[in-house]
Amino acid sequence: MAHTDLNDAQTPVFGSVVTKTPFEVELVTIKSKKSFKELVDLIESTFKHYDARTLRDLTTEGDTEKLAAYVKDVGGETEFGIFFWLDQGSTQRLAGIPIESRFYLFGNATIAQGLFRFSPRAGLGAPVRFCVSQRDGEAAQIDIDLPSSFFGQIPELAASPVPKELDERMIGILTKIAS
Repeated sequence: MAHTDLNDAQTPVFGSVVTKTPFEVELVTIKSKKSFKELVDLIESTFKHYDARTLRDLTTEGDTEKLAAYVKDVGGETEFGIFFWLDQGSTQRLAGIPIESRFYLFGNATIAQGLFRFSPRAGLGAPVRFCVSQRDGEAAQIDIDLPSSFFGQIPELAASPVPKELDERMIGILTKIAS
């Protein structure tokens, strides 16, 4: 078996070529005087949850109008919904780490079309991820990769206006929640 070195820019691995590309993203941290629980409760009352089965069924039906109506219904006033969340803090507490942490994937499936039409790599950052966390004795915070910083590193997405729109809207909503 041939030796592979993943430090090389392009390395043949089992008949494929693996390319490593340096990728650096600007992290936005929004500190809050609210507790972790208050932030999570506000987030989950602000954003409705997408139902994965409903999204799958509507996509399978191929009715773009029904899908758009569902996305609009879930998004409501903010136009964004939660695709997925994972409670990481409870697991960390079991390991003795005094932290609360919840990870979210949120966005708008219709708005995301303005990313995917330029590149399938949009799936690396859409839906957008953010994390709410609080270490014992410290302030709660929301951390999010700045969408334009993330998507701006994918050359094919340079022509899309969506990343800047996501910056303004998502950071604005999360800042308002944290205030």
